[in-house]
Amino acid sequence: MNLKNQSNTSFFLKKKYLRYIVALLTLTCILLFSYYLKNNNSNLDQKHSGNANNDFQTYVQNLFDEQLLSDSLSMHFYIKTPDKNIRNSPVTLGDFSYDSMVKSQQYYINQINILKDFNYKKLSQKEQLTYDVLLDYFRNQLDYGDLCLCNPVLSPTTGIQAQLPILFAEYTFADKKDIDNYLTLVSQINDFLNQICEFQILKAKNNSFLGSETCNLVIKQCISFLAENKPKENLFHTSFVSKISNCKFLSDSEKNNYINKNLDLINSSVFPGYNKIISSLKYLQKSGYCKNNKGICHLKNGKSYYEFLVKNYTGSSKSVLELKSDIQSRLMKDMRTMYSILTVNPELENMFYSEEHKSKSPQAILKELNSKYTDDFPNIGNINYTVKYVDENLQDYLSPAFFLTPAIDDTNNNVIYINKSDAFSKQDIYTTLAHEGIPGHMYQSAFFLQTNPLPVRHILSYGGYTEGWATYVEFLSYSYEYSDQRLAKALSCSAAYSLALYSLCDIGINYEGWSFKETKDFLKNYNITGDDICKNIYQTVINEPANYLQYYVGYLEITALKEKVQKQLGTDFNLKDFHKSFLTIGPADFKTVEKWIYTFY
Repeated sequence: MNLKNQSNTSFFLKKKYLRYIVALLTLTCILLFSYYLKNNNSNLDQKHSGNANNDFQTYVQNLFDEQLLSDSLSMHFYIKTPDKNIRNSPVTLGDFSYDSMVKSQQYYINQINILKDFNYKKLSQKEQLTYDVLLDYFRNQLDYGDLCLCNPVLSPTTGIQAQLPILFAEYTFADKKDIDNYLTLVSQINDFLNQICEFQILKAKNNSFLGSETCNLVIKQCISFLAENKPKENLFHTSFVSKISNCKFLSDSEKNNYINKNLDLINSSVFPGYNKIISSLKYLQKSGYCKNNKGICHLKNGKSYYEFLVKNYTGSSKSVLELKSDIQSRLMKDMRTMYSILTVNPELENMFYSEEHKSKSPQAILKELNSKYTDDFPNIGNINYTVKYVDENLQDYLSPAFFLTPAIDDTNNNVIYINKSDAFSKQDIYTTLAHEGIPGHMYQSAFFLQTNPLPVRHILSYGGYTEGWATYVEFLSYSYEYSDQRLAKALSCSAAYSLALYSLCDIGINYEGWSFKETKDFLKNYNITGDDICKNIYQTVINEPANYLQYYVGYLEITALKEKVQKQLGTDFNLKDFHKSFLTIGPADFKTVEKWIYTFY
């Protein structure tokens, strides 16, 4: 088999990874607690009562409540029926000011000191695990105050402007209070996005503004979303009408009044906010602030910010260069395995390069996955879910699919979005749904909810753990999709190989400062020579620095941990038990996961 003749059509790049994170529920920030410290006041100062368990549970409950109070949109997604104190709190999208970001550093120092005040040995097992996760989380965020101006905030896929429409579309209405709160939040969008634009001005003055290509993509996305400022064609209207129509507690006249109010707010708040982004970015672009069209390391403090992102995104304690070495090693291993299978079995080559996928519906695929996963994973029963499709105005900018987690007290409301864009027509929907659904994100979320964790655990973001798991099971799902396990293994190695290449480009471009020519030279070593493909890869990792690493490094960390446990336990190792233990720990950094992996085995 000769892959040199397949350079522009290689399967390595047919499964291009565009599953960027939609920042589920943490709308106003990438770093969870940073932005509500407007007055630097908090109710989290700890006064010990002498009962370690009561004190700690009060402390973490306060952490959870403070976050919900700071962002009503997140609150609505996390809790369907909050208590009266939270439900009657001021409705707000949160604060996105530079001052609050800078103050976050002292906040994290205070929280670390509070944690150290607890007697760890007197805490319960669940509390000790939560303690370990919180301590790691707070320590990792310490540098953000000095680096926050490197945060792009507006980016083609993970940017706030891309998240808002989906999150508002998924805002459920259980009663009139929900609808009134929703409309209040919509009324704040203009002011909120104005804060984002002010932040872009600070970034520009700090020489850390978006590159021209990224800037153009965000502008085009906003223009596309506005649909020529026609409110009745906008997702904020169509999704609202759909939800209102199902509100049996409303009369027809009340429904019409709400629909008209929402239309007014789209015109007075949503459209002005998005138009403000467009005009602000165009002005900064015209003023010459799009100076950096290379990786983030070329920005002021950019290299340090990338190190910060990698650590936070992956949950790995390894340095960027250590991770690079691990990625290179695994890439070569997968490549050798793939070559070996296809060389020994040349009859598989046509099947390997085929772009045809079984024409099953998403529901049929998820049903099949649900019947097969219990061979390797703990059975948690049926999971209720809904499959939805991405709005046409957002198709060009969102992932092939993504999962929206349900509220903590509404575990049946799982939603998987599928993007029907032509760009993803060749995407293998089977493995995509394994990633997003079962045994990926949806299964992982449902399993963790069944462990009844302390609520604060739900709002701590560990992309390496969650996306690493979804990637790990996605690669495994080829063995479910294909009866020929040789072909399944070759396709799994190819998918991993592709993601490894993107990850190495991510490090090379955003950390080592590769130019486009250097990126092309690197990809040429792997028989990827088409200018369009190389440009696409180059711009993609510039748009979303460190994003690929949370998928691939997370996958590597899980695989390495599994191999370590397997080696230590020998014949006592059981794959299903390993998965059970990993999932029981829940989202965390990998040092913490390794510390606790035998506890639940």
